[in-house]
Amino acid sequence: MLRAYGAFAGPQTALPGSALPQFVDELPLLNSHVAGSAIQLVPGFSGPITDPQAGSLTIRMEEFKANVMPTGFAPVPTPANPAPAPYAGTWVWGYQAAGFETNPGGVTAPTYINPVVLAFRGKPTRITWVNNLPDTNFTETAWATWTDQTLHWADPLNEMMNHPMTNYKGPVPAVPHLHGGEVPPQLDGGPDAWFTADGLYQGHAYWPGIGGGGNTSVYNYPNSQEAAPIWFHDHALGITRINVYAGIAGAYLLLDPANPWPIDPTRIIPMVIQDRMFDTNGQLYFPAGPPFSPNPMDHPFWVPEFEGDVICVNGKVWPKLTVSNKRYAFWFLNGSNARTYDMFLIDQVSKNFGPPIWIIGTDGGLLDTPVKLDPLAPKPLPNSLTMMPGERYLAIIDFSGYEAGVVGPNGAAFSGSWLLKNNAKTPFPAGVAPNGTTTGRVIQFVVNPAGTLPDEAYNPAVGGQLRAPMVRLANAATGTPGAGVTINKIRQLTLNEVMGMLGPLEALVNNTKWNGKSVATDVFPGGIRPDFTVGPDGETYYSELPQEGETELWEIVNLTADAHPIHTHLVQFQLMNRQNFNVNKYSGAYNALFPASSAIDPMTGLPYPGGVFIGGYGPPLPVNGSDPRSNGKLGGNPDIGALKGKNPLYLQGPAMPPLPQEAGWKDTVIMYPGQVTRIMVRWAPTDLPANTPAANAWFPFDPNGGHGYVWHCHIIDHEDNEMMRPDAVKPNPSPNVTRTFTDY
Repeated sequence: MLRAYGAFAGPQTALPGSALPQFVDELPLLNSHVAGSAIQLVPGFSGPITDPQAGSLTIRMEEFKANVMPTGFAPVPTPANPAPAPYAGTWVWGYQAAGFETNPGGVTAPTYINPVVLAFRGKPTRITWVNNLPDTNFTETAWATWTDQTLHWADPLNEMMNHPMTNYKGPVPAVPHLHGGEVPPQLDGGPDAWFTADGLYQGHAYWPGIGGGGNTSVYNYPNSQEAAPIWFHDHALGITRINVYAGIAGAYLLLDPANPWPIDPTRIIPMVIQDRMFDTNGQLYFPAGPPFSPNPMDHPFWVPEFEGDVICVNGKVWPKLTVSNKRYAFWFLNGSNARTYDMFLIDQVSKNFGPPIWIIGTDGGLLDTPVKLDPLAPKPLPNSLTMMPGERYLAIIDFSGYEAGVVGPNGAAFSGSWLLKNNAKTPFPAGVAPNGTTTGRVIQFVVNPAGTLPDEAYNPAVGGQLRAPMVRLANAATGTPGAGVTINKIRQLTLNEVMGMLGPLEALVNNTKWNGKSVATDVFPGGIRPDFTVGPDGETYYSELPQEGETELWEIVNLTADAHPIHTHLVQFQLMNRQNFNVNKYSGAYNALFPASSAIDPMTGLPYPGGVFIGGYGPPLPVNGSDPRSNGKLGGNPDIGALKGKNPLYLQGPAMPPLPQEAGWKDTVIMYPGQVTRIMVRWAPTDLPANTPAANAWFPFDPNGGHGYVWHCHIIDHEDNEMMRPDAVKPNPSPNVTRTFTDY
């Protein structure tokens, strides 16, 4: 039982996901597909698409009811509520675009996922974001019982030091982040740019924009990047996990009229996949507090990874989608807090595997050619789609020949119903397998040959190039740098987990807390490391200061037991390779570099002796790479590629190129435990030739304003508890730089 109360009822009792019927209702679709469908496709432009003037939208963050539960759901009586009222919707938070509301007049909305903003390259979209979320005293959700004031969070009322062991009471902070957007830092929606509905409180990075202020921010997105399936969601410091869980997420489809896609983009079917929990009244339930919190004396309401027992797609519990025996284009988006999905299609009646999933695009746009994920393909060929939180894939599935009665490869006739099955363990990749009757199921496709929707014109089975060849910073076939690429810097960073006596306390990137201050205040007075750079707020210290125009090779060494989806703001990157390493051997060398400190080890309650990992110390060596043990690599860590004679000291086996479906522009990528993941990051637009000199590469806007950007783990439970760091992009010093976008 949740320790607190939702305003709608009283004490919450969790309803097992197994108690809910599956595949009852149709998937909520974009309004361009069928009349009366649920998700609004909102034009983010005005006039002809060749007109460079900005379109204008107003999007409000609001509380409303959505019809999340399956048709026929009846609340379950409990001792605390023996006669529950009939289900009339689930209280959620979400985005509503003015003039395109899904809940006109206050009716129950068909979904909380909304809207899809349609934008065009070269034509800015000006969005007035309005925070209309209710105060914790008036919300009908149980959001107020999910907050943890022991985390480093937005804290509008500055109460975290006075009431750390209680839930927050007051106005709700929120800020929209355009995930995958190539935007100025002021418009990035960073964690300290939050603002409250009463208009009285804003974070130090708040950006009102032209005409904004109070409870609004006006963001004029340049839309200067290549066409891509991007999205937006909340990013407020320390509460992203619960704001997104309450429903605040939408999508942003950026197209390029000069480079049209071979599929009709307005007929793409979004698939926003999320896991959730519900109570006996059909309201959102979030496991906060004992027994869910492993270290209640440190973080009484924080859970290391939320794991729901119900799968929602487009804000609907286990929907179905009736399709014709034709081709369909899908936009898969993992919008979960922490859950990974490893998906393929199967007929649960005949036990035949279903049609292949053809991947045609990644986070940053189309691939060069389609990639076939065939569940019948033998390993090492890719046969399923693996997605961690924040990742997106564009796909085509051809249902022709998969209708009922067709005899399958195993000799049994197809039933005509195809389950999108999930095999990913939680935590990924070596945790607990999903329940085959609940979290192992995503959505059911029902093939109806009588359907009338036309085929997608593009047939991936016979089609060739999807686009003009993309710029290659990395050679996806060999796992090496692309032809003509100059690597200006190599940056080696770590992923770390800090353990308490009862379980995880926090996760970190490069063993550094969000603000950059070290816990070893005896080693670094005030926690301030001399090798870090103070930010514009005077309180945050930066260690990643890339130069606009330069290309960096990032080697990210995962020292934790789990995979992490690492996300960079501003830039798309390319995965170059992954390589195994001897974790024990490298960890031993890494830990040996930490000095003794009077900081208290949470595992022992005693000061740290020398040679023991100090969580939150920062990297053990100077970040500028001056220590010879870093071999010139930035980041402050012993070189993972060190040699003993001619042999690798830590690395094991060959570097493995990316999977074919990963070989495009990405802003979020899986970093597996026991591996170093290498990504090529260029601080410049993606379509500049790979051999462009750094002095000739720049963004149309100044990337150096405001409070910079961030990079972080997109398991948002981790992100909310320190696994995020700011970075500031130094502007290109070339005298030839011109900025064509300054209207913000």
